[in-house]
Amino acid sequence: MPFAIKFRAMMDLPFAGDTIEGFCVESVDVGHRGIGSGRYVYPIRLVLQGVGGQAGVRRALKAMLTSHVTTFSGYGTPYQLWFAKPEVESLGDRRYAVTVEGAGSRFWLDDELQRFLDHLRAIGMLADGPGLPSVETVVEEYIEGYRAEISRKVGRYRSKVKRRERAAEAGSD
Repeated sequence: MPFAIKFRAMMDLPFAGDTIEGFCVESVDVGHRGIGSGRYVYPIRLVLQGVGGQAGVRRALKAMLTSHVTTFSGYGTPYQLWFAKPEVESLGDRRYAVTVEGAGSRFWLDDELQRFLDHLRAIGMLADGPGLPSVETVVEEYIEGYRAEISRKVGRYRSKVKRRERAAEAGSD
């Protein structure tokens, strides 16, 4: 299961203090819970401050909230991640609470890639012959590279979280 920190990293959620199209992010809270076999929900609450009203908040967050990405659990299982429709509530004084559920669902990436490569072979767009790797090998190598790429991205995000936590602790002394 991709935990909340991985969801935050993959969906590129902002940090408190970041600015998104003129809106300052005051806080970001993300949770997670399983809702069935291979399915997870990520309740999210952001508080933003700025000029533009609720419509401006929606526009500012549109690119982030329309993304669909693939990640891997700690066991290497692929998951698709996305957001549901957000709700924006005015808190007064140009502050807005955004609540939205993120979602994650297990899917079979290797099967999909295999199917695609089989299609390419069937229409003559994929070479097949002695000395060439099997489709299964190509799929395995691709997925391993993809997992490594995701691992690096999440590692960078975790490092950023730790740096911000240390800076916050140093500021509160």
